[in-house]
Amino acid sequence: MISSAYSYYVSQYGRKTNSKYDTHTRTQLKASYIRVLKANSQAPTYKIDFSEAAQKYAIDLKEHARQLCYITRDLSDDASGEMIFKKSAQSSRPDAVSAEFIGDSSTPDTSSVDIYVKQLASQQVNTGNFLQPKQRLLKPGTYTFELNINNLTYEFEFDVSDSENNSDIQNKISRLINRSDIGVSCEILTDSLGNTAAQVTSSQTGITAIKPTIFNIRSDNQELMETLGLDRVSSYPSNALYSVNGKEQYSPSNEFILNNSFKITLKNTTPGGPAAISLNTDDNSIADSIEELISGYNSLIAVTASDNHKIFEGNDRLKQEFSRISQTYKTTLNDNGLHIEEDGSVSIDRSSVIDAAHRGTLGNVFKELNNFKKALQRKAEDISTNPMNYVNNKIVAYKNPHHPVTDPYNLSAYSGMMFNDYC
Repeated sequence: MISSAYSYYVSQYGRKTNSKYDTHTRTQLKASYIRVLKANSQAPTYKIDFSEAAQKYAIDLKEHARQLCYITRDLSDDASGEMIFKKSAQSSRPDAVSAEFIGDSSTPDTSSVDIYVKQLASQQVNTGNFLQPKQRLLKPGTYTFELNINNLTYEFEFDVSDSENNSDIQNKISRLINRSDIGVSCEILTDSLGNTAAQVTSSQTGITAIKPTIFNIRSDNQELMETLGLDRVSSYPSNALYSVNGKEQYSPSNEFILNNSFKITLKNTTPGGPAAISLNTDDNSIADSIEELISGYNSLIAVTASDNHKIFEGNDRLKQEFSRISQTYKTTLNDNGLHIEEDGSVSIDRSSVIDAAHRGTLGNVFKELNNFKKALQRKAEDISTNPMNYVNNKIVAYKNPHHPVTDPYNLSAYSGMMFNDYC
């Protein structure tokens, strides 16, 4: 049973990236513990459905409920819990500096920075000798060379036959390097005279150590190096040089995180003046936030709508619970570009939402949307706490309502799945 549930969990959800909400403070863990106690104090004793289908259904419910919880928390103010909309970063010079907002609701809209770019981070380039492609400068035999990158040394070996010319050998070396996938690439250049050279370029930029290079190529066979010239650096790597609000800084990459709020990408220098990076909540970011909330809701609805889950009595009950939530806010949502479908899902007319936000009339729906978000969050937390509540569990005995028993460990039997990845 455990093996089957674990295999399904790993195959379906094991590769997902961690959310910032996967880490918890002591207060948050205590709140989760109290929620489990409360659920157990009210839950009757069940004869649990341990079928493989029930386990998969419970895991699907829990994971989609968790995701909806994350979305609702991301769209909630940390202090008041009221709904907020994601902010977007704007650059006054997007051709030179682009910015993506990665902060949270605590970042004020007035946080603006000026970035002046003096120099971009660059790669290391080794350009070999330009040779006549039809000539045969290397004697037949076996040749080896070493490429050292990131304190790791890779050895390459290739054979040269009587029929192979300079172009054949250069292309063979290029294929060897490109197939290795070690952080460098090789291409064959052709000059105006038709001569060809192998050029090796690092995928990494900048200098992070004392050494002025990212990689080096060497061989005990001096003839190989002198003929091909692979060890010659034609362009040394450099760091990005820039200033933030007048304070000079550097980075080995053209992408970096600034103030834990912006993901900055340097595209070009800014001789005409700095790029101003600012925050705002525009019409598109409002629409993006609403779309994200509805997407999480629809994903959970899709689990209940699956034909494979019609065998569970609790599935119909869950669909009715979601239907009551959506129907409560149907009129207001429908009037503002959000339409409740027959299956309980919600469709979005993005242009209507953006138009309403632009006109300022969307404010009428903010309160209802906030209540809708809170209702979804409460329901998603309930499902995440005990997803096995919606399979075919047969009640064996009810709890004594006058003497409730709080058993903190009983819920793990009802859940029938792993708790080590989340609380």
